Amino acid sequence: MEQNIDFAAGGYLPASFLDWEGHVSAVIFCLGCNFRCPWCHNGGLALGDGEKLDLGKILADVERRAAFLDGVVISGGEPTLQPGLPDLARAITELGLPVKLDTNGSRPEVIDALLNEGLVEHIAMDVKAPLGAAAYRRLTGVAADVEKIRASMEIIKSRATSYEFRTTYVPALHSCEDLLALREALRGEPWRVQCFKPNNCLDEKFLAAETAKAEELRRLLPDVVVRG
Repeated sequence: MEQNIDFAAGGYLPASFLDWEGHVSAVIFCLGCNFRCPWCHNGGLALGDGEKLDLGKILADVERRAAFLDGVVISGGEPTLQPGLPDLARAITELGLPVKLDTNGSRPEVIDALLNEGLVEHIAMDVKAPLGAAAYRRLTGVAADVEKIRASMEIIKSRATSYEFRTTYVPALHSCEDLLALREALRGEPWRVQCFKPNNCLDEKFLAAETAKAEELRRLLPDVVVRG
């Protein structure tokens, strides 16, 4: 197994029943993200803090347990920032396991290249807010390039064989109008809304923020899958 892959792994779950619906999956988390979502529950990973794990050992464990897994999720942080992401996805597929990619959609060219090579079976892309610069800055904490987000969405919709879009509803940052605008923008697409919970937030102020209530979301968005 190739071990010289330029991918900074910061976390590893040997088995998850939650990260890929219908799959028992291993999950590899990367260090580093180009967004600074204040409500992020993986703040250490986003900042690139923490120990860099031995990716060779992780892949050896995945290989050892491949018969018991349905796939591997590559998450973050933001995996598309990692130069070795294609090599990692390739190594996993060579073990006979499909790959799910979690991404914020900020690097459409990487998503395009992965799809060109058939290296990912499922993509879950976060759509943080309605596609406007102010809304995206509010949710991500940075001046995100919304046109790149839009480009990633179009690539995924036209090219990915299996995908979903995800939004984490943060009551302190989203309005009901935001959610309704997202529903219109994503109507007909597989869209999942997740409930914000104030755990391990990047910005400590959000540890005291209001928890999103699933029952309220289901009343507002009766035709949308709500998680949490």
